[in-house]
Amino acid sequence: MLSCLHTRVSAYSLVGLVLPVAFLSGCGEDSPGRTVEANGVITFVAPEADGGRHAQIIGELVVGKGQCLAVQTAENQTLVVVWPAGSELKTGDGTTAVEVPGAGTVQVGSTFTAGGGYVTPPLGDDMPSIPETCASGTEQVAVIDNLDRR
Repeated sequence: MLSCLHTRVSAYSLVGLVLPVAFLSGCGEDSPGRTVEANGVITFVAPEADGGRHAQIIGELVVGKGQCLAVQTAENQTLVVVWPAGSELKTGDGTTAVEVPGAGTVQVGSTFTAGGGYVTPPLGDDMPSIPETCASGTEQVAVIDNLDRR
């Protein structure tokens, strides 16, 4: 009986040592961009990045073609949005919004100002892949680096 108990304790001890190491091995690695979908709405989130682009992005958050979140600019352009790393899509109670870490929440129908840039798909690197249903390879995408919460 004692040897059986000793074997179980050793096995549990080994699992206790191996699991934290397995989880830690992912730490420090950059996570790739991702596609997020909730209640039929799709949005895109960039990976962690150093530096940033300097274009100003101003417009109203809308649900564009393919049910993808987009910014409707004053020039009447509708550009799919790629949000900064860590952003989360929030849906419920008839509302759709994106929560941007350290900057707050932008709700569909509200106007926002952000810093970032404009890119034509494919976006490359570890960025999310934008499907043709949201933006063709000739349409620009607004990549937000930081949300301006004035």
